[in-house]
Amino acid sequence: MAKGDKPVTPQDKQGNKVAETELPTTGKLSNMKKLGQITLVTAPTFFQNQNTSFCLINLSKRDKDNFADQVNKHMPKKDLTLYIWDDNNFSNLDPLGIDDDPEYEAYLENWKPNAKGRDYTWLLNACRTSTHVVMNMDYSSPHLKTWAGYLLTLSKTFFINSNQDEALAFSVLNRNRIMGVHELFPKLKKNADS
Repeated sequence: MAKGDKPVTPQDKQGNKVAETELPTTGKLSNMKKLGQITLVTAPTFFQNQNTSFCLINLSKRDKDNFADQVNKHMPKKDLTLYIWDDNNFSNLDPLGIDDDPEYEAYLENWKPNAKGRDYTWLLNACRTSTHVVMNMDYSSPHLKTWAGYLLTLSKTFFINSNQDEALAFSVLNRNRIMGVHELFPKLKKNADS
């Protein structure tokens, strides 16, 4: 091609423009930043590996989004396994990026657990296997509150509870109360440093 000539776009027999074939890059793959992989595990399936793992119990959509933001900020290159347990379906209704949705707020006020007779064996195994457990006590069913007595005795359990009286009672078993997921990773870092 002579200097000043425009590149010719390849065309098929009918005169339509065709994309050029891609050429491989010549850069080194080792220079690319590797981000961690996240493995999501939900009941009844189970998967166990050596990754840092979290068991997330009854987190709302907002809490899950905050958790994802915190993982991206504090552990972007770590491979993680997330065990997800929902005693309910309210997280499906949580709006994306809308904090003041009246329908969602009304749903949370009238929330009732919907899963009678669930097998909590999976949850107990996930909590035993996990490196960290994060539990939202505000939306726990009566069945889960029964098991929470055991889960709160685990030193790796962090719990969210907006009811001050309940939180005070739970603090007899566990002092890892957090006001939201945004407090989790700074506490984990502080515990690791000490």
